[in-house]
Amino acid sequence: MDEPWGLSGPVFLQIYWVAVAAVFLLVVIVAFATRMGNGQAARDSGQLDSYELAMLAGGPTRVEDTAVAGLVARGALRVSRSGVATPTGTGSPADQVQAQVLSKLGSSHRLTSRGTLGFRGSDLANRLTEGLVQRGYLTSGRGRAIRKVHWLLGVIFVVGVVRLVNGISLERPVTYLALSLPATLLVWLIARICLGTVRQKPTRYGLAALARARSSTPRTGGGMAAAGLFGIGVLAPVALYGLVAYPDEELGAIFAQHVPSAANSSSSSWTDSGSSSCSSGSSCSSGSSCSSGSSCGGGGGCGG
Repeated sequence: MDEPWGLSGPVFLQIYWVAVAAVFLLVVIVAFATRMGNGQAARDSGQLDSYELAMLAGGPTRVEDTAVAGLVARGALRVSRSGVATPTGTGSPADQVQAQVLSKLGSSHRLTSRGTLGFRGSDLANRLTEGLVQRGYLTSGRGRAIRKVHWLLGVIFVVGVVRLVNGISLERPVTYLALSLPATLLVWLIARICLGTVRQKPTRYGLAALARARSSTPRTGGGMAAAGLFGIGVLAPVALYGLVAYPDEELGAIFAQHVPSAANSSSSSWTDSGSSSCSSGSSCSSGSSCSSGSSCGGGGGCGG
């Protein structure tokens, strides 16, 4: 029998849909594998520090915000009620991340601008993310080639179109094939959504670590600062929830007003974040009072 491509319509459709199903199954496997991570986190007994939690919770921007919180707590940075962060010249950074952020602030930095403070793409950021990847808390974001497996559905679709044109030219029944092509596009769209983007995301272990950290570090207003907790007591809430969770009521209100809401989201945000108290009865670490205007912090043949 003289069939196009040596295949009858039903046989071609059978092969066509077997190929579509095989590629879609491969897409599901790739999507699942990238979200699982390397499994190392299941055996990891180490603790995640505040910057690692910040990276999981909100990416490099949240890490910058956590460093800002640390600088304010140590008296190296003052935040005015208008949302301008200004180095005091008196405090010192506690670590390399804070030092880098402080160096990028310049003479002043308006929080509403949310411009990068130099952490994203830096050696510090690369080391931090690589450590989380190796420990299984963060996807690598490097599997760009394998994540393009969905394009195989595009190849299958093109083959189907060529077969359709061939069938029409030979006056063969192509109804089922014509219906199969938009269905293939729908499967392709679903596959693309399943794979998501190539950007890094917390693995299921990373999400579980965030959930545990949030259960032990609830969102607070000023109790932690009032209790006199510094350093990690300031960093953890900001790392998990954003600058709006800075453990001082007045500073938290300033951050909530001037920092964009996306940076203060408690959900993971990978698109592309010592305590001084300025509450009533206390003074700012920089020596100025907290009266109005002062600064806070510094603390069938149908296939053709």
